[in-house]
Amino acid sequence: ALKRFHGSLQYQREMEDIQQEYFALDGEKPKKPWQLFTDRGVRWQLITVIVMTMGQQLSGINAIYFYATYIFEQAGISSEKIPYVTLGTGACECLTALTCVYYVGRRYLIIGGYLLMTFWSIVLTFSLTYQELYSWVPYVSMTSIFAFILSFGLGPGGITNTLTAELFIQSSRPAAYMIGGTISWISFFTVGMLFPFIV
Repeated sequence: ALKRFHGSLQYQREMEDIQQEYFALDGEKPKKPWQLFTDRGVRWQLITVIVMTMGQQLSGINAIYFYATYIFEQAGISSEKIPYVTLGTGACECLTALTCVYYVGRRYLIIGGYLLMTFWSIVLTFSLTYQELYSWVPYVSMTSIFAFILSFGLGPGGITNTLTAELFIQSSRPAAYMIGGTISWISFFTVGMLFPFIV
């Protein structure tokens, strides 16, 4: 499987890493989630996963999807076509996450993704504020939504979930995924409950 995934020349290094990890963990039992919180050796990895997972859910991506229908209506798209355009935003996020090039490094993609999301949020805020002044401003809003979603897929959307596998060894990985998943759903629930009041 590694040979098929990495190519006939590149898979050997990955295989050596897997074998080294296997021998290093010989006889070690999988850790429970609460054990990770008390293990000083994985403290920074755990903090990184928690912060990245919360950042992914609290980044504003859900708010963008919430406002998308309204913005598309303001841009003059007919109500029958809006579901397809909204579907296009989701496809846009998936496409970016799948085609994202990791050669520049995870750090640059995550920081760059969040910086681009911040920029497009500012553009979207101004375009929503002044959309009554000019007929072309709603199109700037629509472009901002797509650009925001592309920026999300470029870094936070595509990389956050792979970090857990890369930061933890096999014995800690399932517990780390449980913690990350729980944080993700708690953050998602918090956004879902509080966002209507904020609006």
